Formats: sequence, C-alpha cells, structure tokens
Amino acid sequence: MKNLVRTAACLALLSALSGTAIAQAPETALPTEAAQPDLVQLLPPAVAASKTLTVAVALGSPPDDFRNEKAEIVGWEIDILRGATQALGLQLDLRPTTFDTLIPGLQAKRFDAAVGQMGVTTVREKVLDMIGTLLANEQFAALAGSDIKVNTLADICGLTVGTTRGSREYEFAQAYNPKCEATGKTLINVLAFNDGNAAAEALMSRRVDLFWLGSTAVSYFVAQSNGKTKVVGSYTDISYIGVGMPKDSDMAKPLQAAIQHLIDDGTYQKIVQKWGLEAGAIKIVPINPTGTPS
Repeated sequence: MKNLVRTAACLALLSALSGTAIAQAPETALPTEAAQPDLVQLLPPAVAASKTLTVAVALGSPPDDFRNEKAEIVGWEIDILRGATQALGLQLDLRPTTFDTLIPGLQAKRFDAAVGQMGVTTVREKVLDMIGTLLANEQFAALAGSDIKVNTLADICGLTVGTTRGSREYEFAQAYNPKCEATGKTLINVLAFNDGNAAAEALMSRRVDLFWLGSTAVSYFVAQSNGKTKVVGSYTDISYIGVGMPKDSDMAKPLQAAIQHLIDDGTYQKIVQKWGLEAGAIKIVPINPTGTPS
C-alpha cells in the first residue's frame, strides 16, 4: 500500500506539472504462452512439484516494475517473467519488496529469483547467478530549464542527486566522494529513496538537482514528462539488466531457456515494443555475462 500511495502521489505531481498523467501501463495485450514440454522437463523436482516460481520484485518506476492504477504489479520485467513461467508450466508468485532486500533475500533462498532493474555486474555475479534480459546504462535527468551537463562523475560534485536504496548509483556516488574532496569540490549529496517514483518526485519538487537511475526508468520518465525534464548525461557503458537468482541455482538454466524461447517465438520483441525498449533488445539470453562493470 505504501508503494501504491507513493506512486499515486508522484503521478499526481507529474500530472500537475506536465499536464498529463503518466505511468499507466500500455494496453498492449500479450499472448499466453503454452507450456513447452522440452522446457518443463528441465525443471528441478522441487519446483516441478510446487508448480510455482517465487520472485521478489523491487517496486519502483515505469517501465520496469511498478503498480498500475489497478494496483497490479506490471512492467517489462514482469511481462518477461510471466511469459517464461507460462512456458515452463509454472505459476508466477510475485513478492513486492525494496531493492536493498533483493540480494540478501536470494542469498537466504527466500526467493527463487528477483528483479528490479538489477544491473548485471561482476560483483553481483560473485554471490548470485544473473540472467541478462536487456541492455541499458545509467542516465541523469534534470528539469528542462537546468544547465547541468554530466559528462563524468566530477560534474555532480556539489549537487544533490536522487536515486534508490541499495543501487549501484548510490554506491558510485559514495565511492566518488573522496575524489570530490581531493579536488577541493563539495561532496555529492546523494539521497536514497525506497523506489524510483520517490526519486523522480524529488526532482519534480526540486528537492534534488538530478534523478539518477537506469536508462529504462529515466528515459521513460523523461518521455512521459511532456517536456518538463530532460536527460543530461549518462554513466557506465551499455551492459545487461537481468534476473538475479541464488548462486548455483538449479533454476537458472530452465529460466534462461524459457526466456530464450520468448525471443525465438517473437513474444520478447512484442514486450520490448510494448514498453518502448527496442534499442536494448537482445537475441541471445546469457547467464553471468562477463565484462560488465562492477
């Protein structure tokens, strides 16, 4: 309920400032996937018996994982997981939470998998198995009248930046602050919110100078703000966003195969088109792809 109230408040504020309501899920209907016998036979016995995949979801902002106006959990990652679980003959059990609880929950094996615009990194791969589902980077958004330009993290020294708890963006800002100090600049004031909606709301209400999150969320937010905000820079090279799973999970390969099935039968392309994410589409689903930033 708390996330739903915050989403509604953010939408109301954005609507007032931009003249349009945003963050409603596209109406595009997706086909129901039939269970695929070759995929079902890959399931480990415990999951096959339960017929359920339990997934932790860090609720945030569109188009990733959020509650729509009907209080349903929706987003492009949810569409991919729903199609994959259908192809595996499983029910999808979504457990809403915050981003900073995802990795501890997976390590404790409270969930079979987790999503929440989770970047695939070498550090996370040390404690999780990660399945790449989309390519993206990180972006900064500012109000349209701002003269801020972000080419490197040095450009955000002295600024107030809004992001989410437990995110790489928060960690990057904290790690860079000694460099700000060493060059005689004011530290980055990074405010960590429970979800992307709250961080976006902070920008619109001028409590922060920048909204810093993954490019899927930031680009969608800017596109829906009706010219009131703009992208002013990016950070990190293009890399994978994906599904986290407990290390050495026996569900990693079945889920990888099921998502690959969605690519092969055209459903994945419909999902990325629905959410305007065609530029980040992939053709091959990797497990623990290498060369990603830490």
